[in-house]
Amino acid sequence: MPWPKINFPKEHPQLTTERLELKWPKLIDAKELFEMRSDSEFTKFLGRYPMKDISEAEEYIKKIHDGFKNKTGLSWKICEKGTDKLIGYIGFWAIDYTHFSTEIGYGIHVTHQRKGYLTESLNAMVNYMFSELGLHSIQANADVKNIATIKLLEKCGFEKQAHFKENYFFNGIFLDSVIYCKVNTT
Repeated sequence: MPWPKINFPKEHPQLTTERLELKWPKLIDAKELFEMRSDSEFTKFLGRYPMKDISEAEEYIKKIHDGFKNKTGLSWKICEKGTDKLIGYIGFWAIDYTHFSTEIGYGIHVTHQRKGYLTESLNAMVNYMFSELGLHSIQANADVKNIATIKLLEKCGFEKQAHFKENYFFNGIFLDSVIYCKVNTT
């Protein structure tokens, strides 16, 4: 029996949690995004160099907009309820319409870490992906040294699927990565 089709939204959805609102990122958010992604401590597990110019943050937001327009991904800025300030981001890209799967990514400003905000955001997004979009599986690729993200994924019900040895080349060295997955069981 075939799986139902993926229900990609016509308008970008806003998601709400107990303390947060996940909203459409705008170019005006580039300043906060640049502040996060230009910090070498923030980017140490991303496999990307820190942003050097705000134009890189603007391009990143434009890619998010293109992904939505092309129906290949959805991303949100994370805001505390009642504000519009970007304190983090979360999203997914490269939707595989044949296999009903996608890959996720996220980040939270260092001043807002260890508050449970990513747990709230990830659970809200996963619920939306399964119940509204009709996706079957979600993958996350993490640096094996990123213990915080591995704990987050496990807390949110993701299971380790693979450990790849030296499969990612960054900054002159080969790095290991782990793949976590969550499957829609409903």
